[in-house]
Amino acid sequence: MMQSFVYNREHLDGRDIIIDGSEARHMTSVLRLQKGDTVRLIDGQGTAHISEIVEAGSKKVLCRIIKTLKLSGEPSLSLTLAIGLSTGSKFDMVIEKGVEVGVSRFVPLITDRGKVKVGDSSAVTRKLNRWRRVAEAAVKQSGRSVFPTIETPIALDDFLKTGEIESSILFHPDETAKGLLSVVESLQTAKLTVIIGPESGFSSAEIELAENHNIPIVSLGPRILRTETAGIVLPALIIYHHKMVK
Repeated sequence: MMQSFVYNREHLDGRDIIIDGSEARHMTSVLRLQKGDTVRLIDGQGTAHISEIVEAGSKKVLCRIIKTLKLSGEPSLSLTLAIGLSTGSKFDMVIEKGVEVGVSRFVPLITDRGKVKVGDSSAVTRKLNRWRRVAEAAVKQSGRSVFPTIETPIALDDFLKTGEIESSILFHPDETAKGLLSVVESLQTAKLTVIIGPESGFSSAEIELAENHNIPIVSLGPRILRTETAGIVLPALIIYHHKMVK
């Protein structure tokens, strides 16, 4: 498998790209890549260059572009995952696996039953920086070329007021909820927002709020999924299904 690395667009000069810093050290000191090896270089904005290493040093690696690809590894559906904050490292896993299956944007939700405390602005900044590092690593590992957006945590009711909820569905394991695929098939769009609750689920008031915004309530059947499981399984099913019916 060809390894992916991030490059700074300022270090692109014609067909040559210089990789330095931690990426250069990882290439040469950890992976032992050498002159003549082929690598995949991404800018995180949709461009991927298949390149050959022409000079390999511990502090600087010079690569020459062989072929350029646009939106390499990106799904045809732009999917936003708005999901209740999880405790411990569970949210890190939602970010990592969500990126791998193709999520384009993450919105951490503060909900009525959520147990996670957001903290002050410095704590939020630290969390966002960690999540973005997790996302960048997952982009490289999975062969994508666009870094997903990770928003600042927001209360569910405030998120529903943003006007960014067109073509949305809310996941809730209830016997009256609609089947996931039947709802997805009726959405003629290249964008979709999937809303998933915290570990304790949504409150009845939050479900009513979503219904007042005409957001379909969907489920996968009688089994109860953990938040982090639903945050991986639903995007994967939806993105795959969208590809098949496109």
